[in-house]
Amino acid sequence: MLDTLSHWDTLVTLFLNGLHASWLDPIMYWISDRFIWIPLYLFILIITIIKWKKRSMVLILLLVLTITLSDQSCNWLKKNTKRLRPSHTIELEHKIHLVEKSDGEVYRGGQYGFPSAHASNAMVFALFVFFFAGNRKMWVLLAIFFWAALLGYSRIYLGVHYWLDVESGYLLGAICFLAVFWGFKNLRFKI
Repeated sequence: MLDTLSHWDTLVTLFLNGLHASWLDPIMYWISDRFIWIPLYLFILIITIIKWKKRSMVLILLLVLTITLSDQSCNWLKKNTKRLRPSHTIELEHKIHLVEKSDGEVYRGGQYGFPSAHASNAMVFALFVFFFAGNRKMWVLLAIFFWAALLGYSRIYLGVHYWLDVESGYLLGAICFLAVFWGFKNLRFKI
């Protein structure tokens, strides 16, 4: 069964990775850059502070705690499952589309990629916006989850994650978010 799942995961990954164009390569590399999104993160934090006032400090602390938990859980799983990224898999060497960085080197990411920390952290942030920073308007919800999906897709496009790496990252991020915020709420703290 695991072989069948791995086979389909590779097929889906190759299909999604194959939807590339040379003009899109630098854009996807840019989308995948963690630092490019700092203005978005700051904007959301400002909205959270305006909306929640003094209570926002607790929410922001919980967000930082949750992203740390999500990120470190991904790192632990990567080290222990040791699933090679598509960019490091010899069998995919001539099938996967990889992107050059601005310095001319091919971007391959680290050796292991399961699960995607980018996807996991993006899901934590999207759920935070959904529950605390957004005003539950449909366009805000669509925009933040589109952002998380685009960020996850960029990882497949770049050839550094399988499709299931990204989906597992989303799931892990959701579990971390729900565990921390649900646990905090049920410990009788008021948000």
